[in-house]
Amino acid sequence: MRAFTKTAGIIIATGILFSVALSPAQATTDTVDATVSAGNLTANGTTPKNMTGVALDGVSAKASTGTPAPWTITNARGTNAGWSLSVSATDFVSAAGTVDTIARTLPAENLTITPGVITAGTGSDPAPLASPVVLPAAGQTSATLVSTATLGKGTYTLTPTFSLNIPANTFRSNFSAAVGSTAVNPYVSTITFTIA
Repeated sequence: MRAFTKTAGIIIATGILFSVALSPAQATTDTVDATVSAGNLTANGTTPKNMTGVALDGVSAKASTGTPAPWTITNARGTNAGWSLSVSATDFVSAAGTVDTIARTLPAENLTITPGVITAGTGSDPAPLASPVVLPAAGQTSATLVSTATLGKGTYTLTPTFSLNIPANTFRSNFSAAVGSTAVNPYVSTITFTIA
């Protein structure tokens, strides 16, 4: 009798499991939405803090060079619209001093900016290519440093180099007062970066 009872219990339990397995599946559907808003197009173009000093020799042209902190270009607009980073500059001027009374000038177009390697951030579109740019004359249209015709979404970094051509017949920098014993007024230019 006990053996029969145990067998019956097993049969009953199996029947319950079989019955559950044959029940129709329960499913529900719903929707989920997410809004993606556009961000901004930005760049942090900066200039070197100080370019290298140059000693004139009266024979050959020299180059004053410098490297700024790395630049970051961010295109978070979420479209395939192209963008460009352009640059313009004023002429380089060594201000007049009390003894050197005439301001000295080097043309803006003596400056070349080389963008160097552009690195695309994780998940960004491929990095654009860029070539060295000679700045236009002061007051003229700016020069394009980096650009994309399409794509260009994401973040890009680059570390450009600046090189100012110093012809052999360039005037030395002016002294602020007594020649040889006061501060020198370096050649200074205002560089403007525009991203659009």
